[in-house]
Amino acid sequence: MACHSLKRLCYSEVLILSNAKELLIEVRHGRLRTALVIDGRLVELNVEDEEHPSLIGNIYIGRVEKIVDTLNACFVDLGLQHKGFLALAEILPIGAKAISGDKVSKHLCEGDKVCVQVLRDAYEDKGPKLTTHLRLASRSIVLTPGVSSIKISHRISVSKKRSYLRGLPRELTSKKEGFIVRTAAQSNSEKEIIAQVESLKREYQIIKDRFCKSTTPTFIYGPPNGLIRTLRDRTPGDVSRIVIDDIQAYLEAKVYLEKEAPALMKRLIYHKGPQPLFFREELADDIDQALAASIVLPSGGSVKITETPALVAIDVNVAGTSKVRYEQSVLETNLEACAEITRQIRLRNLSGLLVVDFVSMKNNISKNKVLTTLKKLVRGDPEQIFVAGFTRFGLVEMTRKRSKPSLRASLGQSCLVCEGSGVALTARTHGFNVLDCLRLEGLSYQNQGLELRVSKTVASCLTGQLKVALDHLKAEQGVEIKISVDATLKDEFFDIIPFPLTKGGLNG
Repeated sequence: MACHSLKRLCYSEVLILSNAKELLIEVRHGRLRTALVIDGRLVELNVEDEEHPSLIGNIYIGRVEKIVDTLNACFVDLGLQHKGFLALAEILPIGAKAISGDKVSKHLCEGDKVCVQVLRDAYEDKGPKLTTHLRLASRSIVLTPGVSSIKISHRISVSKKRSYLRGLPRELTSKKEGFIVRTAAQSNSEKEIIAQVESLKREYQIIKDRFCKSTTPTFIYGPPNGLIRTLRDRTPGDVSRIVIDDIQAYLEAKVYLEKEAPALMKRLIYHKGPQPLFFREELADDIDQALAASIVLPSGGSVKITETPALVAIDVNVAGTSKVRYEQSVLETNLEACAEITRQIRLRNLSGLLVVDFVSMKNNISKNKVLTTLKKLVRGDPEQIFVAGFTRFGLVEMTRKRSKPSLRASLGQSCLVCEGSGVALTARTHGFNVLDCLRLEGLSYQNQGLELRVSKTVASCLTGQLKVALDHLKAEQGVEIKISVDATLKDEFFDIIPFPLTKGGLNG
């Protein structure tokens, strides 16, 4: 069999619901991937890897290890590899402003016991960002201890609905707690919302009890697993399908939705076909594109995205055009780029400072059209994006809330060949991709064994970190798989060669 390239994965049957939102959930031993598809295009991809789990939402009893007044912050020992970073603003009561000369050392001392929650995962050489302002979330309600206000999601625009929802939790709150009513509350009944409020209050009481009884550093509370977090936080209320490819995950999702979002029950589907879910839904090309340095626009122009430690640089280029229509062509290209840029920001989970270099426009009317379009499109992003506008040098500056690492950081590493300008997938990512290819090949060779020839790095990963996933695949497909190292193959390439089985099982 010819050498396979992971970039050649595709299939001809298109299964897309026009003008629909679909949530696709792929479950593997050691990894969970969720994809949000809107109008047939992948707009969001989240990867939950057991090797690098997200800590966002986790609550710890930490110990203040070092106070740095020059940073107006302190470092907190959580019992993890990296020390957490706790700034003064995350120590002061919500709404309180730091007075002149205020320092962390006036509020905390080294060695103090402190209850903190993770706001942002560690990345590069920076530890997780922490806060003392705890938040406990359900699908419709967020409990905010220490804050007495009731806030309503800005996405709930009907004034009568906002007034009604504002009154529901208020009846159940004490003076020292508040709530944020999330968008999903629109589809919940009063009984369901009250049940979620009471559940969150019970959880908070458990946290307070544990804080009093536990020593430092200690983990005392964590949000649900990746599947439930996806259903809770990343599932639109108007989703048309929620497709899950694992029966246990499907049953778990069914129990959760019955309790938290009954209206979504009829949209829950179990994918039990032989083909991998992401392969059947033709997501391979979109995922490859999300890791590429450049994206081609329909007009022939392009968008180049470069991630650096300080910022994300986005450069828009126009295809060749005549001088007669130049200004109009530039405007059309920039408007196309707006749609692709907002999609790629969300898909790649780009965050921090984003700087866009649109094709230069002389006409202020054109600039305003581009800026208005960009601001309108970013409203669909679940993360907060602020568009500052054009600078004096013609660049557009934006900021996006940083929480998890980017898709590139989750799946790959800087490419050594091009000195970091590109991205090379990790051996673990290649290993998962190979397992999906083996799953497909196994369908064609039911009564034969499969020899997998891979690089030494990928072979070590498959027989080490991913051995459980490989054994599960063997049992699921009922096929014998033999792994061989081929020194001539790079990590992204592999061979799958069928071989006959002897009566005793594996041949050779």
